[in-house]
Amino acid sequence: MHLSIRQFIFSVLAFTTIASCRKGSLPEPHYFGKVNVTLMELPGTPKILMYFGDKRLDTLKPAGNNTSFLLQAGQSGRLKAYDAEKNEFLADTLINILPDSALNLRFVYSKEFGLKTFTGPNGMKIPQDSIYFQVYNGLGADFYPKEKYTLQVIYLDPATGEIVTTPTEIKGWERGKLNPQVLKFAVKDLLDKDGNPISYAGHLIDPETGNVVTQPDGFEFLNLPLSPDYAGKFWIINIGSNNLGEFTTKQTEL
Repeated sequence: MHLSIRQFIFSVLAFTTIASCRKGSLPEPHYFGKVNVTLMELPGTPKILMYFGDKRLDTLKPAGNNTSFLLQAGQSGRLKAYDAEKNEFLADTLINILPDSALNLRFVYSKEFGLKTFTGPNGMKIPQDSIYFQVYNGLGADFYPKEKYTLQVIYLDPATGEIVTTPTEIKGWERGKLNPQVLKFAVKDLLDKDGNPISYAGHLIDPETGNVVTQPDGFEFLNLPLSPDYAGKFWIINIGSNNLGEFTTKQTEL
């Protein structure tokens, strides 16, 4: 039986392909890894444009939702964050793309807070027996005319029911700024002798008169995230007021 020219050429190509596969290694399959980035919502956080090396990825919105990027595995490079409106470089971090895996990151940016950094999926690394936080003064002049306050941390003594002022305080707490002082509390100090949580809060003090600053209805306490439930976490606390002259607090975990 005679082969046609077309059948002969096909047979040669097929044999060559089989032979080359046997002699060499099989083509490596392509694997991918996922990078999840959450843009934390803080005062002044704009949309953030992400790059991996020179490759443009996507724009993140400050809504606390994570955005996922699928990248080819087996490569290392810098994940870069830019202000999407100004095209201004903010920060970067070196990452490795591993096959069939997910890397979870947070990006924190606020010009008002002086923050621009990547953190891990669980925020900044804080000892599990402690709670750290910083406080931003978001109070308006219409709430109280002073530019600076003293912020005291207080608690309710579980034995006597009396308000106790702790040694922890921030002096010169200036309006419109994040105080650089990091307040640190051990979890053991948040519990009474029976292991029950102690109720902590904050007082605003007029530095000139020494009087406690209150809401129009006389309420004097600020909410602070001091609870054993927050062990191992770092918080930014934004303390402000609404149009009724009431204290407002918003906390963001870093």
